[in-house]
Amino acid sequence: MRNRFQVAWFAALAACTSPAVAETEALIVQVPQISSAAAQQLGEACVAFAAKANTATAVAVVDPAGRLLYFFARQGASPTAPKTAEIKAVTAARWGRATSQLFDQVKKGNAESLWLGDFPQPGGLPIIQNGHTLGAIGVAGPGGIDEACAREAIKAVFGDSVQTGRPIGAGAAARGAQEAKP
Repeated sequence: MRNRFQVAWFAALAACTSPAVAETEALIVQVPQISSAAAQQLGEACVAFAAKANTATAVAVVDPAGRLLYFFARQGASPTAPKTAEIKAVTAARWGRATSQLFDQVKKGNAESLWLGDFPQPGGLPIIQNGHTLGAIGVAGPGGIDEACAREAIKAVFGDSVQTGRPIGAGAAARGAQEAKP
């Protein structure tokens, strides 16, 4: 009987405190992210860069959750390039870091933190503004210009208004310090 009383008391307490918490929490949140138009512009800028370099490149642009917003593969792209571009973009969005940074960590033997399905190879860049990852771009092709292609596309669309990654080890405190800089 005593256990039933305790359970009923805790249930009543939870019922009384939950509405107060729910009243202070926002019911709808706004998550900043790149638009479909921006994704298309990024992709087209990268494809133009690849065309100038005459490389058969694949380009993928994703939102912060890794959902595909734009994709294009130039004629002659390898059979693996489309998926490679997409998972580079997803990896960059997930970590908020350039995939080349993650590649360096793997080379140093620090791969414990990578997730199954990540692709720590150069060519993926996040798009970050005010500490928020807005999306990411991933590029796969021959010639070693993947990251340069992604970087030039971001610069063409956003100029200097966004960042393309965080330093390794930069957690919330480091992001706060970056935001406080004039």
